[in-house]
Amino acid sequence: MGLKSLWSDNKAEVKDVFYLVALQGINFVAPLLVLPYLMKVLGAECFGYIGFSLAACQYLQLVVDFGFNLSATKRIAVVRDCPDEVNRIFSATFYAKMCLLALSAVLLVLISLIPRFEVYRQTLYLLFISVIGNAFLFVFLFQGIGQIKWVSVGNAISKFALLPLTFVLVKGPDDVLIAAALQALVSVGAALFTLVLTWRNHWARLVPVGWAAVKTEMRESWPIFLSSAATNVYTACFALILAWYALPEDVGRYSAVDRVMRALCYAVLVPVLQAFYPKVSRLAATARAEAVRLSRQLIWVVLSGMLLVGAALFFGGPWVEYWLGKNYVGTGQLFRIDAFVPLFVGLGGVFGQLFLLALGGEADKRRFQNTYLAASCIALGSVLVLTPAFGMMGTAASLLLTELSVCLMFFIFVRKGANFK
Repeated sequence: MGLKSLWSDNKAEVKDVFYLVALQGINFVAPLLVLPYLMKVLGAECFGYIGFSLAACQYLQLVVDFGFNLSATKRIAVVRDCPDEVNRIFSATFYAKMCLLALSAVLLVLISLIPRFEVYRQTLYLLFISVIGNAFLFVFLFQGIGQIKWVSVGNAISKFALLPLTFVLVKGPDDVLIAAALQALVSVGAALFTLVLTWRNHWARLVPVGWAAVKTEMRESWPIFLSSAATNVYTACFALILAWYALPEDVGRYSAVDRVMRALCYAVLVPVLQAFYPKVSRLAATARAEAVRLSRQLIWVVLSGMLLVGAALFFGGPWVEYWLGKNYVGTGQLFRIDAFVPLFVGLGGVFGQLFLLALGGEADKRRFQNTYLAASCIALGSVLVLTPAFGMMGTAASLLLTELSVCLMFFIFVRKGANFK
């Protein structure tokens, strides 16, 4: 029932987790080496330009993804042994993403025309390149056919090929556009890598599909898209709201701490969910009791990892502030507030994606959606009160309150339903 059975019953998935953790670690090392350098040479103000633009492009990325990384992944995982069905789902999803990419480009222009955000316009346009690259990354396909490790390989190769150029080309605040361009080109490199792999291995190909098939994929993803949109209220939107009330320097400090915290969280959570979500989805249809048992085991795996992440943030944050210098005064306290967030992010991720989406049906999709809609109201209400009063500390406190709310709501839904038994 414990870790021994987790290993013996799921050797391929556990190996994938270790493989993905190693790759996530590699993917994390490159930005971790570059991030402090950028924070120091660009200064808090110019780093704030990048932080704001990344937050805005995260919203545009959300529009393009539209929840396909969960809905299309599950549908492909179920029919992975039928190439024609895989090609049909892949093609319909691809065409939908291209339409949404065009829509996101229009939204980008509208954001850049807001007078308050004019100072961020150039970095916004440069970082939109990353949205284009991610549109061709096909995470939903690789995860559905059990080849998700290659997405991480592509990201690792691209990061280590491009990010070291930061130390050569970025020497001061005047080089902020070069820094933004290098960040954006990473996703383009990763996308080219996965495109070549998909073509050479014949994992999927584009086939003619009607508009009805495209609408079907979008309809399947709609509840997840709404959930993701609500989630981004308290991830990307927090930086946007802080930018309205505070100077770019504070946006830079908050964005730097938030990026480090999320990178550590995702290094633990993403490999587990990417490796096991397709398997739990398949088992839910054929061996439900085994799928539930596996999901319950994964709670303890993720919980252990997140406790280590929280401890690292809590005790390491003040040292990071001291090392960065006077431009980043207050980041040590931000780290200590954010140190409690990983616990709720990890548990919420397992409860939501495995117990409600992978194990659940349409009613559970609605519960997943409603949880994040409720959380977005909590996030907006709290951040609009706390940020004007307490600045970036209030923004961080609002994030903690929101993630706690999401975790508790998911836990209540799972306990009341049949997915935990």
